[in-house]
Amino acid sequence: MKTFLYIFLIICIPTICISCQSTEEPGTTTHRILIAYLAGDNSLSAETEQKITALITGFQSTPNRANNRLFIYRDSRATGPQLFKINPDTPDAPRHILQTYSARNSADAHALAEVLEDVINNYTAQSYGLIIFSHGTAWLPAGGLENPYTSPTATRTLATDGNNELELTDFAASLPLPGGKKWAFILFENCYMASVEVAYELKEKTEAILASATEIVSPGMTEVYPDALSFLYKNKPDLESFAQAYFDHWNAKTGDYRSATVSVIRTERLEELASLARAAFVRWQPDDETIASLQHFNRNKWHLFFDLKEAMLTANLPLKSIADELFPHIVTYAAATPAFIEHQLYGFTLRQHCGLSCYIPQREFLFLNTKYKQTLWGQEVFQ
Repeated sequence: MKTFLYIFLIICIPTICISCQSTEEPGTTTHRILIAYLAGDNSLSAETEQKITALITGFQSTPNRANNRLFIYRDSRATGPQLFKINPDTPDAPRHILQTYSARNSADAHALAEVLEDVINNYTAQSYGLIIFSHGTAWLPAGGLENPYTSPTATRTLATDGNNELELTDFAASLPLPGGKKWAFILFENCYMASVEVAYELKEKTEAILASATEIVSPGMTEVYPDALSFLYKNKPDLESFAQAYFDHWNAKTGDYRSATVSVIRTERLEELASLARAAFVRWQPDDETIASLQHFNRNKWHLFFDLKEAMLTANLPLKSIADELFPHIVTYAAATPAFIEHQLYGFTLRQHCGLSCYIPQREFLFLNTKYKQTLWGQEVFQ
């Protein structure tokens, strides 16, 4: 069985072809603009066209589509990078090409920012949502999942394009919105992105995150978009219903295909969570046996993603009542299947899943520990 680690790719190079000019009717009020950034110029290339079709079907099924907009950027091995505006009322030809870009690295922050600005500078809305599709390894530096010991070669971070990767800090810096607005949500359709390090890095950029603490089994959300995309266009985005639809879809599978985690993470009270985590971890130096006993979320012989709440309470159990009160305000939906690809190498059971993962500094991973303390979460909690 194939599984794909989704990582976000972003690319950069000058644009060519069609000018991106607004075609909105005078006086039109757009409720929400949703931008899907599909960075599939990698091993996920074959899924990109299927995902576009699924997104279009979902938008065409959205009851209030006339007051909303869908834009799709795609880059794959089969096509050049292009930006589409989707017209749901022309089913035979719903894709209107706004920009055709020259060959570029879609895992480059400047390229991502350019695509977002090509939409935002020409179309306005009351709120904005973002979907990212690619490979992903949360906060880890390039190559950190496959080689946590030394400065590694490129593998996966938040997006990939060939051997190029987009790291979390660069991604966060490339999310412009007019007037200092936050994104209503960012939906990560790539692996490992439901991490507290990701959420904390993006707390000033987005109100909410929908993501997975584990890998995402291919084809991810493709089969969910047709019926569930409309939840993202509700007056208040119904991320919990979308997450429930995604979980129900994969939980109904059999065998190793019944493997999924999903979380909805609200960013408003993450500062409180950081203070609580700092109190939990301040003098904690877990030995190898303790670390091995914690719930982990990655399929490698080393463990880099752990259940945040379990780790905090293992470090300082008296904080349980405070954690029990705070977590439901931050993680408003969390679900996990009983196991994750347990019949393949390094598969595991899922006995704990609070909805947020975390890294725990470990003595043998000096390289990662140094990089970790450069993240906003690492600086706040561990320094």
